[in-house]
Amino acid sequence: RALSERMARWGREFIYPDSFVDPKDRQGRDLGVRVFRAYTCEFGLRRPKLTGELSLTLTVDLRAKVIRNKTLLDQLCEGRNPNTVKFDEKEIQRAKKTWIGEVVIYRHDRKCYDIVDLLFDESPASKPVPDLGMSHAEYFQKRKKKQLKYPSAKPLVAVQGRNKSTIYLPAELVCGNDLGTKVRQQLPMIASFKPPERHAAIDEIRRYLEPGAQKTKGEGGGLLPALGITLKNERYQVPVEVLPLPQIVVAGIKVPDRSGGMWAPLLSKADFQVNPKKAIHLNVVLIYNRELSASYLSVYNRIRDMVNAYSSQYRFGNKPFALVEAGDNHGHWGAVEKFFGTGKGVKLPPNLFVLDFCKPRNRQPHDQAYPVVKQMLAKAGHISQFLNFNTYDHGRPQDMKKSSTILQGAARQVLSKCGVRIWWVNIPRSLPLPAILVGVDVFHAPRKYDPVKKERTAKESVAAVIVQVLRKHPRELPMVEIYSETAKRKKAGQELELGSIIHDAMTNAMKVLKVDSPKSCIVWRDGVGDTTIDLVIDQEIKDVRKALAGAKGKVVGGKKMAPKIGCPLSYIVCQKRIATKFLSLDGKQAMPTGTLVTNLQGPQYATFYINGTSPPYSTPKPAKFIIATRDDGLKECSMSELAWALCHDYPNWTGPIKLPGPVQMAHKLAELAGSFADGGSSIDAKSYANKIYFL
Repeated sequence: RALSERMARWGREFIYPDSFVDPKDRQGRDLGVRVFRAYTCEFGLRRPKLTGELSLTLTVDLRAKVIRNKTLLDQLCEGRNPNTVKFDEKEIQRAKKTWIGEVVIYRHDRKCYDIVDLLFDESPASKPVPDLGMSHAEYFQKRKKKQLKYPSAKPLVAVQGRNKSTIYLPAELVCGNDLGTKVRQQLPMIASFKPPERHAAIDEIRRYLEPGAQKTKGEGGGLLPALGITLKNERYQVPVEVLPLPQIVVAGIKVPDRSGGMWAPLLSKADFQVNPKKAIHLNVVLIYNRELSASYLSVYNRIRDMVNAYSSQYRFGNKPFALVEAGDNHGHWGAVEKFFGTGKGVKLPPNLFVLDFCKPRNRQPHDQAYPVVKQMLAKAGHISQFLNFNTYDHGRPQDMKKSSTILQGAARQVLSKCGVRIWWVNIPRSLPLPAILVGVDVFHAPRKYDPVKKERTAKESVAAVIVQVLRKHPRELPMVEIYSETAKRKKAGQELELGSIIHDAMTNAMKVLKVDSPKSCIVWRDGVGDTTIDLVIDQEIKDVRKALAGAKGKVVGGKKMAPKIGCPLSYIVCQKRIATKFLSLDGKQAMPTGTLVTNLQGPQYATFYINGTSPPYSTPKPAKFIIATRDDGLKECSMSELAWALCHDYPNWTGPIKLPGPVQMAHKLAELAGSFADGGSSIDAKSYANKIYFL
């Protein structure tokens, strides 16, 4: 309320409308966007210890809001004069196909709208406002105090208003919400804030909350004093501990502390020394875009040599088992369907691996056929690796080193997807083994405008559960033991009530992986807010305990498992989108990677924070871990040390990440299944046991 008196609201944040920067790239060229500083404030209850006295705290965060400089009118006119340009029928149809259903931002109040139509026969000056006796151009001038530069310019933008009504906006006052690939790649550099800027943001917000600092009338001359709340001068101070790098070993090579942030270079030297006679030779089906006819074999040979250089459990053959030429979109998935779906072609051998070299039309960064092809392969239980030649053309590389770095990462992914443990991380010895590590997350598809229903709709949300088993310490396990399942939710945005889904996934996992007597279980649950933790305890934890006890439920093969009694459980909620940041006392320095904070507790549950990463261009964003329950059998095991170790055990990234590996893998799987038309319902979970196919 105090902020809204002097600042403009943009979503949940507040900005100064006239304070912004126009960033440029390294060559000094304008990026075509405008970056605003957005302030957010959160009140909460905190204390240094779980049994200490609670204090009301105010957390201030600084975020970036980015908007395009080019208006929709600029994009449609493409440099032509908006007053005189005349669009031909081909341009009109292309514009409608491109923009109807897209989201635009009204530049003056920053609200988002879905485009329902572009009226190329109307302009702000010609279209009257019903019941007001004035045109839209006059309305914006008199009511909104916005003098249009091109009142007669066409088209007029029809967008969806409240209660499915249609309102009309001038094209010169709206801009597209999509920033484009070039700008998105620059976001870490242009839309991040370093510690001194965040430190100053706190002082900026303080002055709105001090007596007499805003216009609100009341006792004490300000909003907070009128409520009987006084703002203290000091910041909330906490001691920090920097956790040491856990022991990480890559095929016998220990990762030194100096390489703890990125150990990819060490992987090129890895040699697993598996006897070729005992290795599994993968039968590779190579799908390639027809534009790559001259180069696909040479690129395959490079990837084959990189995969085989590891001397691991899995090897590529000298030549692909089969070649499939494909086109774009329908030509892509149609070719795959023809090869795999007819059942009349080549008899498929075991140990099949699909390698897909795609090149989407018009140099698009994303292949629209990707989720369709992935769904086909997931239904059959085939492991696959995609390589987008628009990201980098490996057939004609201008920088061979860059190409080799990308292909080396693809080669590692091939082995990881097959279940090879590329590196292992030492976990606390106090964790009772065998242990079950569970990661849970839910993917929510973005809402999009549906022209048939005339409203914004979204696909059903998709939940993913990862169950990883550690029978021994990882150094003794060359392969992973993992099981994964997905489940489509009944409606979009449904985050809670996953008890039965987690129960079934754990029960099936213990059956498929033949886990009879686990000695401990750690569940990492993402997507639960502070206000819903009690609901998680009442419902989900109960179902986890039933699964560990071998209670009745859906079981692969229809057979009930033998009871498992006395397995200690720890259920930890992970929160990564939080406003809390940790700075040095003078506000000039960020906390390093591995920073652990335990002296910032909430009102009810034991909590700790970890800085999983520490980028040099921004301020580290810690993850918050809330221990919803922890049985006595795990009291000796440090949950923070275990979490920190598992932050180095995500096979898709050769460095620490914000969350433990199991929950990050659940996030990755939920996102993949959420892109499928059926929400992942057709995935053959049993065939994918001990495979990390979703990387």
